[in-house]
Amino acid sequence: MKRCSSINTAPQTMKPLYIISHVACSQPGYLCEYLDQRNIHYVRISIESGDTLPQPDAVSGLVLLGAPISVNSDQPWIEQEMALIRNCAEKEIPVFGICFGGQLISKAFGGKVYPSPAMQIGWHPVSTTEQHHPLFNGTALPAHFHAFEWHEESFTLPSGALPLFSDEITGNQGFIYRSCLAVQFHPEVTPEIIQEWVARYEACVDKPAIGTQDHHEILLDVEQKLTAMRKITDLLFDWWIEQTRQVS
Repeated sequence: MKRCSSINTAPQTMKPLYIISHVACSQPGYLCEYLDQRNIHYVRISIESGDTLPQPDAVSGLVLLGAPISVNSDQPWIEQEMALIRNCAEKEIPVFGICFGGQLISKAFGGKVYPSPAMQIGWHPVSTTEQHHPLFNGTALPAHFHAFEWHEESFTLPSGALPLFSDEITGNQGFIYRSCLAVQFHPEVTPEIIQEWVARYEACVDKPAIGTQDHHEILLDVEQKLTAMRKITDLLFDWWIEQTRQVS
């Protein structure tokens, strides 16, 4: 599998983005491709490897990836990350949370993270809310798209959050709160990441169920499905990166 480096070699014209991985199988994937293509400086750190969290003043933006554990578990670094999220929001530093990372944002600001009605794995339809219209520089997002999902918990929206995405299984699929963007789906996945997850968690996808596709359906036409999802992914990344450029 192609993996992006811990530090890219883009010109350092602004503070770097920090990308926080929690476990080895949770990789930034397409996000790194996107950043490398645009010569955007970033640093990757790993909670599993014992790396130290950055100070808010050292970053132009913070990306929090997924993890196969619950935000409600008693790992001490979870509280530390939520404190970092709140500190970044106080300083208006953009934070982007993906799946577990989105759940961290929700809980950091008083939202609830709870077991989903059904475990959601595979390609699922997501709807865009009307509230997104003032955002994204006037660019209209598609009303519906298919996104790649892999989670068994969901989040509520913090009080005052702007809902962006929803679906029929889990309800909330994304929101903006202050300087934070949270999504439940996985815009960062690549074919290699999906293949690794399917192999690693084979027991989760050996039989289709409500909310869960089997490995054949997940991998069928995966390149075409990713190409379609990236029409949304690129718009999200474009908007979020524009927010990071405003950090002094």
